[in-house]
Amino acid sequence: MSRVMTDDLLEQFKRAISMIRFTVEEFTDEQWLSGISWFQTPARVGYHLVEALDAYFCGKGDGQEFGYGHRFGGPWWEMEDAQLPDQDSLLEYLDEVQARIDETFASTDDAELSAPFDLYEWSGKTLVGHYAYALRHTMHHQGALSVLSTYHGHEGQNWA
Repeated sequence: MSRVMTDDLLEQFKRAISMIRFTVEEFTDEQWLSGISWFQTPARVGYHLVEALDAYFCGKGDGQEFGYGHRFGGPWWEMEDAQLPDQDSLLEYLDEVQARIDETFASTDDAELSAPFDLYEWSGKTLVGHYAYALRHTMHHQGALSVLSTYHGHEGQNWA
């Protein structure tokens, strides 16, 4: 039962989540709700990023749908700025999602990565395709958070 690829994937998710945490912690309270457009603010991008990871690793299937907005009383696209989670709340949510990602990969071996995946037709036909999509989506929005960090005058971190 090989775990070489599974462990590699988990390590990449851990590195991505570490980058998210670092970037979220850079913003001041005032900067958290300020950005370059309605969506492109640290609070909205961060909430979307973490909630999407939650959805990608929720394990729902058989017609069950992920409950967007379940964590903070509404989905990010319906919330006023004052309703969006603060950084500490978002990081606590990120920690919970990270624990689920850890559990997911701990119970998966390399052979299982080729299993068919049909929960979201757009995120991959196999588990490895779905996980690659989840990582790609995560890094896309991490890039937006990094740009917002630079916009607010922070130096950011080096690629890790």
